[in-house]
Amino acid sequence: MNRYLALPLLLATVCVSQAQAATIVTANPVTTTVNANASTTVTLSSVLQPDTIGQVFRPTQAYLTGLGFRFGSSTRTTTGTVTLSLYAGAIAPNGALPTTALFTQQYSLSNLIFRGVGSFTDLAIGTLGVTANTDYTAVLSGSNNVTLAFGNGEGYAPGYLLQTKVNDLTCRNTPSACDASFRFTTASPVPEPANWALLVGGFAMIGGAVRYRRRAATVSFG
Repeated sequence: MNRYLALPLLLATVCVSQAQAATIVTANPVTTTVNANASTTVTLSSVLQPDTIGQVFRPTQAYLTGLGFRFGSSTRTTTGTVTLSLYAGAIAPNGALPTTALFTQQYSLSNLIFRGVGSFTDLAIGTLGVTANTDYTAVLSGSNNVTLAFGNGEGYAPGYLLQTKVNDLTCRNTPSACDASFRFTTASPVPEPANWALLVGGFAMIGGAVRYRRRAATVSFG
């Protein structure tokens, strides 16, 4: 390559790469809510009956920004902790958890209702890149007193409640009929205005370099 063209092309490539890499989630946030008023509960952690509890769901956009659940307490203790782990794919009720989670974080809970459930607690997960319209599984574990609300009346077709030792007869006979009381928010990536400028500038530099190269190419006859 002509040494006079190498630098402009390199700078243009950097501009385009930076503009493509730096994105923020601002476009078309969508929240899907399932079983918003469910009151049946299951305890997240149990020494006597260890279980895997969670929810299979299907994000509809490229970024997952939050998951919300409704929690309660099986004792008079009003505080607790919950750990959210997100896995790719739909985990079967009796299936083993994958060795690697896409996301894991512990959250502190307060104002838990004894033998009841409160409003939604949204667990922020930042801007996690996912594949739209593909199954994922959110697995929850927590303090021995923390309970999770679920129901069998809404019928969220893309997913189901993940629980092995379920006592609800409907859930036991038809797992796909039960879902946690949960909601999730997705959004689309959009470049920031400054990055749009970088992107346009990068393409302009590439175009200028190409035009310069064409002008520099001359034909001579001996």
